[in-house]
Amino acid sequence: MPVYFDTSALVKRYDPNEAGAARVAAFFATAQIVFTSALTPVEVMSAFRQKQRSGAFTATQFNLAVQDFQAHSPLEYALVQPQPSTFTTAQRLVLAYKLRAYDAVHVATALTIVSAAQIPPQQLEFWTSDQDQASAAAAEGLAVTLV
Repeated sequence: MPVYFDTSALVKRYDPNEAGAARVAAFFATAQIVFTSALTPVEVMSAFRQKQRSGAFTATQFNLAVQDFQAHSPLEYALVQPQPSTFTTAQRLVLAYKLRAYDAVHVATALTIVSAAQIPPQQLEFWTSDQDQASAAAAEGLAVTLV
């Protein structure tokens, strides 16, 4: 089954203190390639920087997280470029559900993958730690894993 990680779930791979981090680590112990939006690296770096600013990451932890993410990216993450139709779908999702803009783009990107692969939405596993995003993804038919 193909798997999509949104930023909130993916960041848990790099911060073992986050709730759900152990489950994400267990997944990646056996995972192949996971899909995510091409926008995810910017969001991940922003999350790491915010963790450093708040004191959740030391400078060393921040640098290690950045290095690890950059090492994993070309090998383990299939970055999906948003298409014009992705943004159209994201707009529909924002109007239909309680979603922030990038959360809608993640769900729309997952739906783009489903369409391109010509598979039913329930055959794409969508990982997130955002309850509102999980609800929207489930309502769109995706198989949701909330971590």
